[in-house]
Amino acid sequence: MIKGIYGLNIAVADLDTATKKYENILGVSGKFITEENFAFPGLKGTSFDVNGFHLNLIASTSPDTSVAKFIEKKGEGVFLLSLEVGDMDQALGDMRGQGLTPLLKESAKGVFGEVNFIHPKEMNGVQLEIFKPAK
Repeated sequence: MIKGIYGLNIAVADLDTATKKYENILGVSGKFITEENFAFPGLKGTSFDVNGFHLNLIASTSPDTSVAKFIEKKGEGVFLLSLEVGDMDQALGDMRGQGLTPLLKESAKGVFGEVNFIHPKEMNGVQLEIFKPAK
């Protein structure tokens, strides 16, 4: 079951410049996200908590990440919509019941919590992140 929209992730080429821009516009200080807080290596980011909504800027430290490939193909912009769930297995089961296919056979787990994805082709061009945050 979906608890709500957790946030939005934006792919950026220059994390420092984008962070300063968003800090000025939002009036909120960003929190650096280290590589260990991502399901896949080669990423870094900045997170903004805007009244409980998480706006994340994500940059690639490697040319072979999905973020780097996204920027190369489409340019900077909305990378994914993150949905928060309380029970990953139940949420993925519900999505399978609606004809959606999770990208990962086994959800990725780490210090960040647990995560899986639905391909943009199945969601009108928007990648979904199914996210169960760590407690």
